[in-house]
Parts: sequence; C-alpha cells; structure tokens
Amino acid sequence: MEPTLKEATPGDIFMALPGRIVTGLRESLDQLDQIGPGTASNSTLLYAPEVKFYARTIGVGRKMQTKIRNIFVAGDGAGVSRDIVNASATGILAAREIVEESRG
Repeated sequence: MEPTLKEATPGDIFMALPGRIVTGLRESLDQLDQIGPGTASNSTLLYAPEVKFYARTIGVGRKMQTKIRNIFVAGDGAGVSRDIVNASATGILAAREIVEESRG
C-alpha cells in the first residue's frame, strides 16, 4: 500500500488515541463498508492526528516552587518543558530546593 500523503508519519493509532476512539473508528469503517464495499479492507489507510497540548502552565519560580510554599511542580506537569531532558532538569531543580529548604 502506498500512502497518498507523503508528509504523514506512519504509526499505530492504538498508541496515539484512546481505545474507545479507535473502536468507534473501526465500527464506523465497518458500517461504511456496507455502503461502499472495500472501505474496511486490509489495504485501507486511515490518517489520524496525534494532538498534544502544551498551553497549560503552572506559575512556578526559578526553582519550580509554586506560590504555595513547599508545593513544587516539575516536568511536563508544570508546562515549562516539552521533552524528557528539560523535564528531568526541572525535577533536579525542584529536588535541590526541597533539600535546601529541609536543611533549614
């Protein structure tokens, strides 16, 4: 099978979308196949977007502490990193500050 959209990255949509969505897509293809035979064949290629949201951020200081004392947010959960290296670095910043504060 030759994809028509050359810019698409092939992958398994079961890894990118929740199971209930994929099940719904499968059921829809099966129903379409009744109207247009061949729609749900083994050579059917389905394009599905993988969407990630990075817009949410939590206000933190330079050492990942929130405005609430002793509450730290690090990694992707803080909304300030988008990869594992930077997420790890924010974790280290938070951990160092927690250790410093625990020493008094």
